[in-house]
Amino acid sequence: MEYIGPVSSAVMALIWVVYFQVFFIQYQRNNRPYLVIHHAQNENPDALCLLVNMGKETVHVQCVQVVLHTRAGEEKTLTVTEYRRVGADDSNVHQVLRQGPLQPGGYLVLGSFRNIILGRRSEESDSDYLFEDIVAVEIRAAVVHGPSRYPVGVRRRFRLEHEGGPEIYPRNIHSEQLTRRKDRHEVRRWLESELSPERKGQSESDSSDQSK
Repeated sequence: MEYIGPVSSAVMALIWVVYFQVFFIQYQRNNRPYLVIHHAQNENPDALCLLVNMGKETVHVQCVQVVLHTRAGEEKTLTVTEYRRVGADDSNVHQVLRQGPLQPGGYLVLGSFRNIILGRRSEESDSDYLFEDIVAVEIRAAVVHGPSRYPVGVRRRFRLEHEGGPEIYPRNIHSEQLTRRKDRHEVRRWLESELSPERKGQSESDSSDQSK
């Protein structure tokens, strides 16, 4: 009889530990960023490409890039310099914003795939290729997620087929989420190529002066 009290206390403690673990996992899942690169209108290369914020937190879009793969085996990384942001309750799709916060349920209209590849490029990019030269595309974005000190990323790859008319297909149904610790270097590399900061490969400490 004297064992009933300690056993009951141990069982209750175990239940609370399991409960808090489940609660913590659910909390992390609910606060994790989730971005989708959406290809509308099936295989049409003139269809719109959207960057959708499916998470529950606002994210700040720092850069959107496109990586082009040519028939000759060359790789070109360009900046998507013009895109539009539409809020969850905003019906004005034509509001033009270059970067900034993206609310939960909101999306950026990056443009059509054809325009992303040919028309919406950084001024420094090369123009010595045709749309027909491109056989694969990777679209990627780096964002700042409120609860995290580190930028996170998303990317999705597509292949282009030109026989019988141009068509574009995703590699798979998923947008790859680069949110884990091992992905930080990759996302940071995107930003460094975009922003050319004075200090590369370093993380700001909690006490760093952000005004410098």
